[in-house]
Amino acid sequence: MNLMLNSTKTLVIGLSAGIVTVLGSYLIKKWLNNEETSTINDPQEPNKKKKPDKKTSVPAVDYSKLAPAISTRNPQLGVLLKFINEKSAFKEEQEHLKKSGCLLNVITVLWQTSNPDIKIVCYKIVTNISTNPDMLQEFVKPVIPLLCEALAQEQEDVEILRNILNLLVNITSHQDIIISEYNLRAIPQILSLYTPQINYQYDIVLSCLKILINMTCSDMVFDLTLVYMTSIHLLHGCKNNAIILRVLTLLRNILKSGTLKHDCKFDDELMRGIGTVLSSSEDNDNLEIANQIYRLISDH
Repeated sequence: MNLMLNSTKTLVIGLSAGIVTVLGSYLIKKWLNNEETSTINDPQEPNKKKKPDKKTSVPAVDYSKLAPAISTRNPQLGVLLKFINEKSAFKEEQEHLKKSGCLLNVITVLWQTSNPDIKIVCYKIVTNISTNPDMLQEFVKPVIPLLCEALAQEQEDVEILRNILNLLVNITSHQDIIISEYNLRAIPQILSLYTPQINYQYDIVLSCLKILINMTCSDMVFDLTLVYMTSIHLLHGCKNNAIILRVLTLLRNILKSGTLKHDCKFDDELMRGIGTVLSSSEDNDNLEIANQIYRLISDH
């Protein structure tokens, strides 16, 4: 039973209510030709006169007037991108962002900018739309070469790396495979690099494990030696149930894979790690998968 455990997609909404107020008072006035700021809801300023009519809908944002401002030449680009990031988390808004040209301009900015803060917000926007299968080919697939380059160059930049991995979790979870195992060859290395720092970089370790699980579900291959060594370390030293569940699921998928060739020289260490889980875990899911792995290794 190969389960893709991370069916829940990562949605990143990075805009605070204060920035919405800034946009309401500045950007929307400027880029929407001085239209009323009521086009943007401000959660900090509810209507004090009377309760809003339930039948009255808030006018939609005219994204076509914002699209030209999504440019590296715009000194207020960061503020605008945070607004787009908030909106991109909602599927009904994604189609408007697409038709207006906003998403295309976000991808262009991502390729052009060297500003790490701008990159991070762009990655968050692409992560949001990557939950939508209809956006994969046109807007997500074109950034894959950039992701591969960043995986090799940005491994020490924790914040950028964290957002890239969030995006890759979503990309690899789809049945529509738009990325190759070659593009993901750095994942075992990143997992190995950050596992000793798991108390501080828990989310990076978890994302790497999710990506590797997704790769096994898509019959992709990767460096098993690094994965086995890291998994053994986690089985013995990590007490977090979410991490252990992913480690066990990954190992079970590897052992049952017709594509990945299990290396029996790790059996003794794996069995000791499984023994640690069986003797110390109280999580039923973890115990069930640990027993499955024990039987799979015994049958080799």
